[in-house]
Amino acid sequence: MAVSPFIKPIRTSGGSFYTFTSASEDLGFSFNNDDKKFRFSNYVCLNIPDIRGSDANQNWAQFDSVPGNFSIDGSKSLNTYLGESLQNYALNLETSIITADSYNPNLDRSVSERVFFKWLKEINVIRFREANLSELSDEVFGVHYVEEDESEIYSKVIQYIGGIDVINNVRNKENAYSEVYVHIPTSHGRQPSILFTTEEDDNYRPDLEFTNDPEDPLDGPYIVGRSVSDIHPAGLDFEAHYDSEFGTYAAESPTSGVSPAAELFYWDAVNSQWIDETDPDFYWWYPIPKVNTYYLERDFFTDPGNDKFKIDDGSKVVEFVRSRLDGVSMQFNPATYADIASSANINNFGELAESGLAENFEFNAVLIYYELFDPLDPANAVRNLFGVLFLDNVDPKSGGGGEIPRLKKWKPNPITGDNGNAYSLKINLKFDVNAEDVSSEVTINDYNTFSLDLYVDALNELKETTRIFRENSAKLSEIETLLNDTRGLVLDSTNSGEILSRLNSLETIINSNQELFTNANQLTSLIEKNYQEILNIYNGDTSVDVTYNLDTFQQGPGILLKKNANNTVEISSANQAFSLTNSPRVSVMSDFVTTANRFTYETNLLNFSNYLRITDGSVDTPFEVDRDVVIQIKDNPFTWKKGQRFRISFTHGLNLSNTNGNFNFLIYTDSQDTLNTGFNYSAEVGVVSYTQFIARGNDPVIEIVCIDPLTFDFDIDI
Repeated sequence: MAVSPFIKPIRTSGGSFYTFTSASEDLGFSFNNDDKKFRFSNYVCLNIPDIRGSDANQNWAQFDSVPGNFSIDGSKSLNTYLGESLQNYALNLETSIITADSYNPNLDRSVSERVFFKWLKEINVIRFREANLSELSDEVFGVHYVEEDESEIYSKVIQYIGGIDVINNVRNKENAYSEVYVHIPTSHGRQPSILFTTEEDDNYRPDLEFTNDPEDPLDGPYIVGRSVSDIHPAGLDFEAHYDSEFGTYAAESPTSGVSPAAELFYWDAVNSQWIDETDPDFYWWYPIPKVNTYYLERDFFTDPGNDKFKIDDGSKVVEFVRSRLDGVSMQFNPATYADIASSANINNFGELAESGLAENFEFNAVLIYYELFDPLDPANAVRNLFGVLFLDNVDPKSGGGGEIPRLKKWKPNPITGDNGNAYSLKINLKFDVNAEDVSSEVTINDYNTFSLDLYVDALNELKETTRIFRENSAKLSEIETLLNDTRGLVLDSTNSGEILSRLNSLETIINSNQELFTNANQLTSLIEKNYQEILNIYNGDTSVDVTYNLDTFQQGPGILLKKNANNTVEISSANQAFSLTNSPRVSVMSDFVTTANRFTYETNLLNFSNYLRITDGSVDTPFEVDRDVVIQIKDNPFTWKKGQRFRISFTHGLNLSNTNGNFNFLIYTDSQDTLNTGFNYSAEVGVVSYTQFIARGNDPVIEIVCIDPLTFDFDIDI
């Protein structure tokens, strides 16, 4: 039975490479199977964000955002915490999956890549959105995803995709290992958009749970296969970082010992407040807490939305934004990328990285991928994650927190004349058959990449020489053919006679058309006369009427065009005072959605001025409410325009202050979350309080005016 590996902390120099257990199994499988072979295929450069304290929105790495690791107290170095998080969450989750009774070992796709990206999202590092057609080449490829856009609160993680072309096997009297070369050429920069898909199968699918339930209950809190009596050779803690540590929505506090003392909270965006499990609207991303359990996303993997959570024990608080996307896998098919498919000069990731779309980037980690392929059909391959290389250990920052130092990759700039740089990394992999400890050796060369550049340049020059030789051979063959044809033309008297006959025929034709050249002046006069007639028609100096093609005139929003029989066009405005939806009059009782705290109605935004009327109540009796009233204005497909109006009125008014309490009238928009808050309808248009309703006899007319549609700045007139 597989056990979770013990790993060493990241080394203080030279970097550290960690291999996933699934990759070791696939490598061993390929040695003993003629139907499947193993080859390294790709590498991916990552920029892992800084490791810092709790922040509500920034994607800094936070190891204690996992409930099972909330108890860390800062007594260890961040370098140690990074190693423990990788070991006790990512590698332990992988082991939990491959040791489960439901695990299917016959699938070529391993779980390692999906586990790695789940680890990144659980420690607050990576978030996603759905790709659009400027990023995905065609909808026929299905739904794809990209990382959230670069902003003040989000830094992209995936920077660059490259191919592994050079592998060397070394064997001497001292050692035997494989050298994998990662080379980033001088001419390359960061590809603009990296696509992701979601993959599910028998081993990794929605609603799966993995609980550690060993024979000895005392071993339950530890990583799979390890015992409370074990000693970690590198001194790392090996208590597992489970999604659910207890049978309640709680986490162990740094000062609480073994008893859960920290509470879990969910951010209720509608009410703008934190709520716990006692609130009926409380939500946590797994349905039922269980002891020592990991969870995959519930129901489905394809939701790229975010949720905001908090863990709080009264003295320590961790807030984080968590992505709901699961089963994440990188897309390596160039045909799916719009930037590649739309250009005749770009056919692969390398050419895209050389293009003007690519930019400078920084990276501090590298993923190594391999393929399992059919030797009889090498194109029939499945790509899996082999391991992750951290280029350096975590350095503390002066302002708090830490960072994995980054290498800066500069792309040459032909406009400014800036030079580029290149990087070559050599990873020495020694495959260990010891199941107790997945180990690896890593060497990152500290010399200039000039030698590998020369090697690659030599291969390119040899390829170019071969191409020129083939082209010249073809040209020589063509010249030989032309020479033979010319020799036959000169020596063949029959051809000479044919040429003389054609010359005599041409002379006859010229003589028969001599009249045309003789009367050239008459032809010129005729052309000038026609030109003058056309000019008179154009200037209106004749009785000839000129008509115009009116089909090029088209109606726009709010404009009516009437094309008359006399070749004239009437232009008039079709815009009325207000644009109306199919339901401009609505009722709180019958049309609004009722929850515990509010009445909510979603109305569509249309072009120009909009109108909505609430009809509840009766003559001289405003409708009495017992909770807040919320209007959500859906700004899709029509978006707000500067100066646009939206009027809300009432037939009989609303009584917001009564024996049930005092309530407010709230208006929200931004249905597509263009502000990137992680929540729909997070832009507050305005709040009309119960006192403002009372001042207007409970029957105000609310006029919304858009001041700035980009920042969702509005004025409200009552």
